[in-house]
Amino acid sequence: MTLIERRVVAKMQGRLGPNRAGPFGMLQPVADAVKMAFKEQLVPAQAKKMIYLVAPIISVVVALSAFAVVPIGNTWTNCHQHVCGPWDPLISDINVGLLWILSISSLSVYGIVLGGWASGNRYSLLGSLRSAAQMVSYETSLGLALSGTLMWAGTLSMVGIVQAQRDQHIWFVLAQPLGFVIYIIAAIAEVNRAPFDLPEAEQELTAGYLTEYSGLRWSLYQMSEYINMITVSAVAATLFFGGWSLFGLERFPVASILILLVKMAFFLFLFIWIRATLPRIRYDRLMRLGWQLLLPLAVLNVIISATVVALGLPWWVNGIIGLAIIAAVLLLVRRRTHEEQVPVSTQGKLLPSSVRLAKFEPVAASEALSTAQDVTT
Repeated sequence: MTLIERRVVAKMQGRLGPNRAGPFGMLQPVADAVKMAFKEQLVPAQAKKMIYLVAPIISVVVALSAFAVVPIGNTWTNCHQHVCGPWDPLISDINVGLLWILSISSLSVYGIVLGGWASGNRYSLLGSLRSAAQMVSYETSLGLALSGTLMWAGTLSMVGIVQAQRDQHIWFVLAQPLGFVIYIIAAIAEVNRAPFDLPEAEQELTAGYLTEYSGLRWSLYQMSEYINMITVSAVAATLFFGGWSLFGLERFPVASILILLVKMAFFLFLFIWIRATLPRIRYDRLMRLGWQLLLPLAVLNVIISATVVALGLPWWVNGIIGLAIIAAVLLLVRRRTHEEQVPVSTQGKLLPSSVRLAKFEPVAASEALSTAQDVTT
Protein backbone atom coordinates (compact mmCIF):
# COMPACT_ATOMS: atom_id res chain seq x y z
CA MET A 1 0.00 0.00 0.00
CA THR A 2 2.84 2.43 0.73
CA LEU A 3 4.37 1.76 -2.68
CA ILE A 4 1.02 2.00 -4.48
CA GLU A 5 0.10 5.23 -2.72
CA ARG A 6 3.42 6.90 -3.48
CA ARG A 7 3.27 5.82 -7.12
CA VAL A 8 -0.36 6.86 -7.64
CA VAL A 9 0.03 10.24 -5.92
CA ALA A 10 3.20 10.89 -7.94
CA LYS A 11 1.34 10.08 -11.16
CA MET A 12 -1.49 12.45 -10.28
CA GLN A 13 0.92 15.25 -9.36
CA GLY A 14 3.21 14.86 -12.36
CA ARG A 15 6.09 13.23 -10.47
CA LEU A 16 7.89 9.90 -10.78
CA GLY A 17 7.71 8.44 -7.30
CA PRO A 18 9.84 5.47 -6.17
CA ASN A 19 11.61 4.02 -9.22
CA ARG A 20 15.15 3.15 -8.12
CA ALA A 21 14.95 0.29 -5.60
CA GLY A 22 14.05 -2.69 -7.76
CA PRO A 23 11.86 -2.75 -10.88
CA PHE A 24 9.24 0.02 -10.70
CA GLY A 25 10.44 0.75 -7.17
CA MET A 26 8.96 -2.48 -5.84
CA LEU A 27 11.78 -2.90 -3.31
CA GLN A 28 11.25 0.57 -1.85
CA PRO A 29 8.97 -0.73 0.98
CA VAL A 30 11.68 -3.27 1.85
CA ALA A 31 14.28 -0.49 1.99
CA ASP A 32 11.97 1.59 4.20
CA ALA A 33 11.44 -1.36 6.53
CA VAL A 34 15.17 -1.99 6.85
CA LYS A 35 15.76 1.71 7.54
CA MET A 36 13.09 1.71 10.25
CA ALA A 37 14.50 -1.46 11.83
CA PHE A 38 18.00 0.02 12.19
CA LYS A 39 16.93 3.54 13.10
CA GLU A 40 17.70 4.64 16.64
CA GLN A 41 14.80 4.10 19.05
CA LEU A 42 14.56 7.24 21.16
CA VAL A 43 12.58 7.38 24.42
CA PRO A 44 11.92 10.87 25.82
CA ALA A 45 13.23 11.52 29.31
CA GLN A 46 9.79 12.62 30.55
CA ALA A 47 7.93 9.71 28.98
CA LYS A 48 5.97 7.06 30.89
CA LYS A 49 8.13 4.33 29.44
CA MET A 50 5.86 1.29 29.78
CA ILE A 51 2.77 2.98 28.32
CA TYR A 52 4.94 4.74 25.73
CA LEU A 53 6.12 1.37 24.41
CA VAL A 54 2.75 -0.38 24.59
CA ALA A 55 0.63 2.32 22.90
CA PRO A 56 1.71 1.57 19.26
CA ILE A 57 1.17 -2.15 19.86
CA ILE A 58 -2.40 -1.44 21.00
CA SER A 59 -3.15 0.36 17.73
CA VAL A 60 -1.83 -2.50 15.58
CA VAL A 61 -3.50 -5.30 17.57
CA VAL A 62 -6.85 -3.51 17.51
CA ALA A 63 -6.58 -2.86 13.77
CA LEU A 64 -5.79 -6.52 13.05
CA SER A 65 -8.51 -7.84 15.39
CA ALA A 66 -11.23 -5.84 13.62
CA PHE A 67 -10.54 -7.71 10.37
CA ALA A 68 -11.15 -11.12 11.96
CA VAL A 69 -14.82 -11.40 10.95
CA VAL A 70 -14.52 -10.05 7.40
CA PRO A 71 -15.16 -12.82 4.83
CA ILE A 72 -12.66 -12.37 2.02
CA GLY A 73 -14.30 -15.03 -0.15
CA ASN A 74 -17.07 -17.59 -0.47
CA THR A 75 -17.04 -20.22 2.26
CA TRP A 76 -16.55 -23.87 1.36
CA THR A 77 -18.40 -25.39 4.31
CA ASN A 78 -21.20 -22.75 4.59
CA CYS A 79 -20.10 -22.13 8.21
CA HIS A 80 -22.66 -24.37 9.90
CA GLN A 81 -24.00 -22.63 13.04
CA HIS A 82 -21.40 -19.87 12.58
CA VAL A 83 -18.54 -22.40 12.87
CA CYS A 84 -16.27 -22.28 9.83
CA GLY A 85 -13.81 -24.85 8.57
CA PRO A 86 -10.03 -24.41 8.62
CA TRP A 87 -9.95 -23.69 4.86
CA ASP A 88 -12.71 -21.08 4.80
CA PRO A 89 -11.48 -17.56 3.94
CA LEU A 90 -12.41 -16.00 7.29
CA ILE A 91 -11.57 -16.61 10.93
CA SER A 92 -15.13 -16.80 12.27
CA ASP A 93 -18.66 -15.98 11.22
CA ILE A 94 -20.13 -14.67 14.46
CA ASN A 95 -23.74 -13.52 14.51
CA VAL A 96 -22.69 -10.02 15.67
CA GLY A 97 -19.84 -9.58 13.20
CA LEU A 98 -20.51 -5.95 12.34
CA LEU A 99 -20.92 -5.07 16.01
CA TRP A 100 -17.54 -6.70 16.64
CA ILE A 101 -15.92 -4.49 13.98
CA LEU A 102 -17.46 -1.29 15.36
CA SER A 103 -16.63 -2.10 18.98
CA ILE A 104 -13.06 -3.22 18.35
CA SER A 105 -12.34 -0.29 16.01
CA SER A 106 -13.47 2.15 18.68
CA LEU A 107 -10.70 0.86 20.95
CA SER A 108 -8.04 2.23 18.60
CA VAL A 109 -8.48 5.63 20.22
CA TYR A 110 -6.73 4.25 23.32
CA GLY A 111 -3.51 3.66 21.41
CA ILE A 112 -3.53 7.24 20.15
CA VAL A 113 -4.45 8.92 23.44
CA LEU A 114 -2.05 6.82 25.51
CA GLY A 115 0.75 7.42 23.02
CA GLY A 116 0.31 11.17 23.14
CA TRP A 117 -0.05 11.28 26.92
CA ALA A 118 2.84 8.93 27.68
CA SER A 119 5.25 10.87 25.44
CA GLY A 120 5.67 13.55 28.09
CA ASN A 121 5.14 16.25 25.46
CA ARG A 122 2.25 18.69 25.77
CA TYR A 123 2.04 19.10 22.01
CA SER A 124 1.76 15.34 21.59
CA LEU A 125 -1.00 15.29 24.22
CA LEU A 126 -2.91 18.06 22.42
CA GLY A 127 -2.53 16.19 19.11
CA SER A 128 -3.82 12.96 20.63
CA LEU A 129 -6.83 14.73 22.16
CA ARG A 130 -7.59 16.37 18.83
CA SER A 131 -7.41 13.00 17.09
CA ALA A 132 -9.60 11.38 19.76
CA ALA A 133 -12.24 14.10 19.41
CA GLN A 134 -12.25 13.60 15.64
CA MET A 135 -12.60 9.82 15.87
CA VAL A 136 -15.37 9.94 18.48
CA SER A 137 -17.26 12.55 16.46
CA TYR A 138 -17.31 10.51 13.27
CA GLU A 139 -17.84 7.09 14.86
CA THR A 140 -21.44 8.05 15.63
CA SER A 141 -22.22 8.95 12.03
CA LEU A 142 -20.37 5.87 10.77
CA GLY A 143 -22.38 3.50 12.95
CA LEU A 144 -25.71 5.11 12.04
CA ALA A 145 -24.82 5.01 8.34
CA LEU A 146 -24.62 1.21 8.55
CA SER A 147 -27.95 0.85 10.36
CA GLY A 148 -29.98 1.11 7.17
CA THR A 149 -28.02 -1.75 5.63
CA LEU A 150 -28.67 -3.91 8.69
CA MET A 151 -32.41 -3.26 8.38
CA TRP A 152 -32.44 -4.57 4.83
CA ALA A 153 -30.19 -7.54 5.66
CA GLY A 154 -31.86 -8.48 8.95
CA THR A 155 -28.60 -9.75 10.44
CA LEU A 156 -25.31 -8.54 11.90
CA SER A 157 -23.34 -11.44 10.43
CA MET A 158 -20.98 -10.33 7.66
CA VAL A 159 -21.60 -13.56 5.74
CA GLY A 160 -25.34 -13.15 6.29
CA ILE A 161 -25.25 -9.62 4.86
CA VAL A 162 -23.60 -10.89 1.68
CA GLN A 163 -26.15 -13.72 1.44
CA ALA A 164 -28.99 -11.21 1.89
CA GLN A 165 -27.74 -9.19 -1.07
CA ARG A 166 -27.58 -12.36 -3.16
CA ASP A 167 -31.11 -13.37 -2.13
CA GLN A 168 -32.57 -9.93 -2.85
CA HIS A 169 -30.60 -9.67 -6.14
CA ILE A 170 -29.32 -6.17 -5.37
CA TRP A 171 -26.36 -4.42 -3.89
CA PHE A 172 -27.35 -2.47 -0.81
CA VAL A 173 -25.71 0.66 -2.20
CA LEU A 174 -28.77 0.93 -4.48
CA ALA A 175 -31.10 0.94 -1.48
CA GLN A 176 -28.75 2.98 0.74
CA PRO A 177 -27.00 5.63 -1.38
CA LEU A 178 -27.21 8.21 1.41
CA GLY A 179 -25.85 5.77 3.98
CA PHE A 180 -23.01 4.84 1.64
CA VAL A 181 -21.93 8.46 1.11
CA ILE A 182 -22.05 9.15 4.86
CA TYR A 183 -20.06 5.98 5.56
CA ILE A 184 -17.31 6.86 3.10
CA ILE A 185 -16.88 10.38 4.48
CA ALA A 186 -16.94 9.17 8.09
CA ALA A 187 -14.53 6.32 7.31
CA ILE A 188 -11.98 8.71 5.80
CA ALA A 189 -12.15 10.85 8.93
CA GLU A 190 -12.06 7.78 11.17
CA VAL A 191 -8.72 6.58 9.80
CA ASN A 192 -7.25 10.14 9.82
CA ARG A 193 -6.80 10.32 6.08
CA ALA A 194 -6.65 13.49 3.98
CA PRO A 195 -8.47 15.87 3.93
CA PHE A 196 -9.16 14.91 7.57
CA ASP A 197 -5.57 14.15 8.63
CA LEU A 198 -5.41 17.10 11.01
CA PRO A 199 -3.68 15.24 13.90
CA GLU A 200 -0.63 14.78 11.65
CA ALA A 201 -0.65 18.10 9.78
CA GLU A 202 2.61 18.63 7.89
CA GLN A 203 2.47 22.43 8.10
CA GLU A 204 2.67 22.34 11.90
CA LEU A 205 5.88 22.12 13.92
CA THR A 206 4.70 18.91 15.56
CA ALA A 207 3.13 15.76 14.13
CA GLY A 208 0.45 15.29 16.76
CA TYR A 209 0.63 12.14 18.85
CA LEU A 210 3.48 10.83 16.64
CA THR A 211 5.91 13.62 17.53
CA GLU A 212 8.05 11.68 20.00
CA TYR A 213 8.01 8.34 18.11
CA SER A 214 10.67 7.13 15.70
CA GLY A 215 11.83 3.97 14.00
CA LEU A 216 9.71 0.86 14.31
CA ARG A 217 7.42 2.40 16.92
CA TRP A 218 6.49 5.14 14.47
CA SER A 219 5.99 2.58 11.72
CA LEU A 220 3.55 0.65 13.93
CA TYR A 221 1.23 3.64 13.98
CA GLN A 222 1.51 3.97 10.21
CA MET A 223 0.86 0.26 9.82
CA SER A 224 -2.30 0.51 11.91
CA GLU A 225 -3.53 3.36 9.71
CA TYR A 226 -3.13 1.28 6.55
CA ILE A 227 -4.73 -1.75 8.19
CA ASN A 228 -7.70 0.41 9.15
CA MET A 229 -7.92 1.63 5.56
CA ILE A 230 -8.08 -1.96 4.34
CA THR A 231 -10.70 -2.81 6.98
CA VAL A 232 -13.06 0.05 6.14
CA SER A 233 -12.63 -0.76 2.43
CA ALA A 234 -13.54 -4.40 3.07
CA VAL A 235 -16.58 -3.35 5.13
CA ALA A 236 -17.74 -0.98 2.39
CA ALA A 237 -17.34 -3.67 -0.28
CA THR A 238 -19.11 -6.27 1.90
CA LEU A 239 -22.06 -4.19 3.11
CA PHE A 240 -22.78 -2.04 0.07
CA PHE A 241 -21.35 -3.85 -2.98
CA GLY A 242 -22.16 -7.50 -2.42
CA GLY A 243 -18.85 -8.55 -0.92
CA TRP A 244 -17.38 -11.52 -2.75
CA SER A 245 -20.49 -12.08 -4.95
CA LEU A 246 -20.63 -11.02 -8.61
CA PHE A 247 -22.93 -12.53 -11.26
CA GLY A 248 -22.59 -16.07 -9.92
CA LEU A 249 -18.79 -16.17 -10.18
CA GLU A 250 -18.60 -16.58 -6.41
CA ARG A 251 -19.28 -20.31 -6.85
CA PHE A 252 -15.55 -20.65 -7.41
CA PRO A 253 -13.78 -19.93 -4.09
CA VAL A 254 -10.63 -18.48 -5.64
CA ALA A 255 -12.69 -16.23 -7.94
CA SER A 256 -14.69 -14.96 -4.98
CA ILE A 257 -11.49 -13.87 -3.23
CA LEU A 258 -10.34 -12.00 -6.32
CA ILE A 259 -13.73 -10.30 -6.63
CA LEU A 260 -13.55 -8.91 -3.10
CA LEU A 261 -9.92 -7.85 -3.54
CA VAL A 262 -10.82 -5.88 -6.67
CA LYS A 263 -13.67 -4.11 -4.85
CA MET A 264 -11.39 -3.32 -1.93
CA ALA A 265 -8.72 -2.01 -4.31
CA PHE A 266 -11.28 0.41 -5.76
CA PHE A 267 -11.95 1.98 -2.36
CA LEU A 268 -8.26 2.08 -1.49
CA PHE A 269 -7.61 3.89 -4.77
CA LEU A 270 -10.44 6.27 -3.86
CA PHE A 271 -8.70 7.11 -0.56
CA ILE A 272 -5.45 7.81 -2.40
CA TRP A 273 -7.25 9.86 -5.06
CA ILE A 274 -8.91 12.05 -2.43
CA ARG A 275 -5.58 12.59 -0.66
CA ALA A 276 -3.95 13.77 -3.88
CA THR A 277 -6.86 16.05 -4.79
CA LEU A 278 -8.50 17.75 -1.81
CA PRO A 279 -6.77 20.25 0.51
CA ARG A 280 -6.85 19.84 4.28
CA ILE A 281 -9.81 21.55 5.94
CA ARG A 282 -9.82 23.59 9.13
CA TYR A 283 -10.49 21.81 12.39
CA ASP A 284 -13.63 23.81 13.21
CA ARG A 285 -15.09 22.93 9.82
CA LEU A 286 -14.16 19.31 10.38
CA MET A 287 -16.16 19.18 13.62
CA ARG A 288 -19.03 21.17 12.12
CA LEU A 289 -19.23 18.72 9.21
CA GLY A 290 -19.42 15.76 11.55
CA TRP A 291 -21.94 17.08 14.08
CA GLN A 292 -24.09 19.51 12.08
CA LEU A 293 -24.29 17.76 8.70
CA LEU A 294 -23.35 14.07 8.76
CA LEU A 295 -25.02 13.18 12.05
CA PRO A 296 -28.46 14.69 11.18
CA LEU A 297 -28.31 13.08 7.73
CA ALA A 298 -27.42 9.71 9.29
CA VAL A 299 -30.36 9.95 11.69
CA LEU A 300 -32.65 10.95 8.81
CA ASN A 301 -31.41 7.95 6.80
CA VAL A 302 -32.21 5.62 9.72
CA ILE A 303 -35.75 7.01 10.00
CA ILE A 304 -36.39 6.69 6.26
CA SER A 305 -34.97 3.16 6.08
CA ALA A 306 -36.98 2.01 9.09
CA THR A 307 -40.17 3.43 7.57
CA VAL A 308 -39.61 1.82 4.18
CA VAL A 309 -38.75 -1.57 5.69
CA ALA A 310 -41.67 -1.47 8.15
CA LEU A 311 -44.17 -0.63 5.40
CA GLY A 312 -42.77 -3.34 3.12
CA LEU A 313 -41.99 -0.91 0.28
CA PRO A 314 -39.53 -1.92 -2.46
CA TRP A 315 -35.87 -1.08 -2.17
CA TRP A 316 -35.89 1.49 -4.97
CA VAL A 317 -38.14 3.77 -2.89
CA ASN A 318 -35.42 4.05 -0.27
CA GLY A 319 -32.83 4.57 -2.99
CA ILE A 320 -34.73 7.38 -4.72
CA ILE A 321 -35.33 9.21 -1.43
CA GLY A 322 -31.63 8.90 -0.56
CA LEU A 323 -30.53 10.26 -3.95
CA ALA A 324 -32.98 13.16 -3.62
CA ILE A 325 -31.52 14.07 -0.22
CA ILE A 326 -27.97 13.92 -1.60
CA ALA A 327 -28.93 16.19 -4.51
CA ALA A 328 -30.67 18.65 -2.15
CA VAL A 329 -27.65 18.83 0.14
CA LEU A 330 -25.29 19.42 -2.79
CA LEU A 331 -27.51 22.23 -4.10
CA LEU A 332 -27.64 23.88 -0.67
CA VAL A 333 -23.87 23.64 -0.26
CA ARG A 334 -23.30 25.06 -3.73
CA ARG A 335 -25.71 27.95 -3.11
CA ARG A 336 -24.10 28.73 0.23
CA THR A 337 -20.64 28.68 -1.31
CA HIS A 338 -21.83 31.02 -4.07
CA GLU A 339 -23.34 33.44 -1.54
CA GLU A 340 -20.07 33.55 0.41
CA GLN A 341 -18.22 34.72 -2.69
CA VAL A 342 -18.19 38.41 -3.63
CA PRO A 343 -17.46 39.73 -7.16
CA VAL A 344 -14.42 41.95 -7.65
CA SER A 345 -14.94 44.23 -10.61
CA THR A 346 -11.28 45.19 -10.92
CA GLN A 347 -10.12 41.65 -11.49
CA GLY A 348 -13.27 40.02 -12.70
CA LYS A 349 -12.84 37.14 -10.24
CA LEU A 350 -14.73 35.71 -7.28
CA LEU A 351 -13.07 35.90 -3.91
CA PRO A 352 -14.23 34.46 -0.54
CA SER A 353 -15.95 36.79 1.87
CA SER A 354 -12.96 36.46 4.23
CA VAL A 355 -10.81 38.39 1.71
CA ARG A 356 -10.91 42.18 2.00
CA LEU A 357 -9.35 44.41 -0.65
CA ALA A 358 -7.91 47.77 0.44
CA LYS A 359 -7.82 50.65 -2.01
CA PHE A 360 -5.16 53.35 -1.63
CA GLU A 361 -5.49 56.74 -3.33
CA PRO A 362 -2.40 58.12 -5.11
CA VAL A 363 -0.48 60.74 -3.14
CA ALA A 364 1.34 63.67 -4.69
CA ALA A 365 5.12 63.72 -4.45
CA SER A 366 5.24 67.03 -2.54
CA GLU A 367 2.71 65.83 0.00
CA ALA A 368 4.60 62.56 0.50
CA LEU A 369 7.86 64.49 1.01
CA SER A 370 6.33 66.80 3.62
CA THR A 371 4.83 63.80 5.44
CA ALA A 372 8.24 62.06 5.52
CA GLN A 373 9.90 65.22 6.88
CA ASP A 374 7.29 65.47 9.64
CA VAL A 375 7.85 61.85 10.61
CA THR A 376 11.62 62.39 10.70
CA THR A 377 11.23 65.46 12.87
